[in-house]
Amino acid sequence: MMTDIISTASVLLNGPALPTVLAIGGVVYFAGYYYKANKIANKNRKEVQQDITNKTIAVLPHKDYFVACAGSKESNVCKMVSAVDIEACNFCDSEGTPLNLALYECFVVHGESMKYAGVNDGDFVLVAKDFSLDSLRSFPKILVLKYREAENDKPLYKVRRAWYKGTIEDDMGATAQQIMNNPKFRKLTNQEGFKGEEWMLNDLTHKRLDDYKKAYFKDGVCPEMYKQIVISTTFDTVKKEIHFSIHPISSIVGIVKESYSIK
Repeated sequence: MMTDIISTASVLLNGPALPTVLAIGGVVYFAGYYYKANKIANKNRKEVQQDITNKTIAVLPHKDYFVACAGSKESNVCKMVSAVDIEACNFCDSEGTPLNLALYECFVVHGESMKYAGVNDGDFVLVAKDFSLDSLRSFPKILVLKYREAENDKPLYKVRRAWYKGTIEDDMGATAQQIMNNPKFRKLTNQEGFKGEEWMLNDLTHKRLDDYKKAYFKDGVCPEMYKQIVISTTFDTVKKEIHFSIHPISSIVGIVKESYSIK
């Protein structure tokens, strides 16, 4: 029996069947290689999907969007940018429900000052077109606001995280303490740029309040249209500090419903 096996093997290795044996061996080898490669791809599924998305986006139609600055209006930032037409994409909310994009205004974020709120440079942010102040009841909320003064071909909008709605006549010291007592605000105290509660309180009650008065008060009096305010935080990426800002209610465009990152 053993002699027959050896004889058969000799024929296969030295005869015309040798190419067939090599071919079968090659198939087995490459099948194993493909299996290993596929396992690696599965382990990096998110990266693979992102790569596919990037290649797909390259052929999708584009359109112009308004820029919303997350940080200062830099000299090289334009009012509008071209990006993939979101209506050619299938966006869903956090619960997986498809969004009717006709109900939203879309902005493209420039800057990293909202990174602690999960909004990054280049993100799409969607704001419902039917915004009303009644919907601004709980905090924090990420808002898109209008800049007070529009500059030629410079961004008209900014993104901030709001923590409070009230009036400019409110006790700013007590308001600052109320905001900092919010459990969600406590997460900011562990981030780069947080200079302490006392610094935040003094910054709001002096610098930010003075800035607001210089911008909106007339002869030391606040006009009625600027009395209602929201107070927000932002991370200054140049000075590396988290600070408060005060904005008139009238500057609010809307609440950010969803944000999406497309690399």
